Amino acid sequence: MKKIGIILGSGLDKFSKELKNVSLLFEDSVGIHHKRIIKGNINDKEVVVFQGRNHFYETSLLNKIYFNVNNAKELGLDLLIITNAAGGVNANFKVADLMLITSHINLMFRNISFKKQCRAYDSSLLDYIKSIAQKNNIKLQTGVYCSLTGPAYETNAEMRMEKKFKFDAAGMSTIPEVLYLNKLGIKTVAISCITNILNSSSENAINHSEVIEAGKTAYNNFSKLLKSIINDY
Repeated sequence: MKKIGIILGSGLDKFSKELKNVSLLFEDSVGIHHKRIIKGNINDKEVVVFQGRNHFYETSLLNKIYFNVNNAKELGLDLLIITNAAGGVNANFKVADLMLITSHINLMFRNISFKKQCRAYDSSLLDYIKSIAQKNNIKLQTGVYCSLTGPAYETNAEMRMEKKFKFDAAGMSTIPEVLYLNKLGIKTVAISCITNILNSSSENAINHSEVIEAGKTAYNNFSKLLKSIINDY
């Protein structure tokens, strides 16, 4: 039986409560994000959920940044679904949309590349996820994700740059994990929850509570998509 893991992004932790026969494999409350690794079942399939992650803005230690990925390898996972909260750049996106990441641009300005050229986004796997969403009537956007170091949200000038270069969404995680998983040979799917729409003309500052609220709004579609992938994979 294939083993599936899920890294839950900000505002999406509720999915861990969907698991049955839960066992806690790891817990760490140090840092900005409370981190847990939980094993359980969804519809009789074994699933490992990773709550929280270490970001580049928190630490430069690679063993911490790749902690979830290394555990995915040790646990023998065949597929890791990475999720995140992201700001929407694409004008056609709405808050609480889900976006399947089809490619990325790395603006973290950190050396996270590997000697072997990575083909991180498998076209057949992307098509498979899109077909699952369509079959289950789940709205799923697709697009290019831009990774930024953070932890501050974008300035108005940065928002204008992102729109100029036509990124679809921007966030502060995921790309290091995607690249490292590709190096380890673990299949990867990355999905963003659009938690706010980047607008350089807005006077309202982005805040974390806005991110959490959007996660709650997106939850039904988010949960349905993950369960559909787990059931079909």
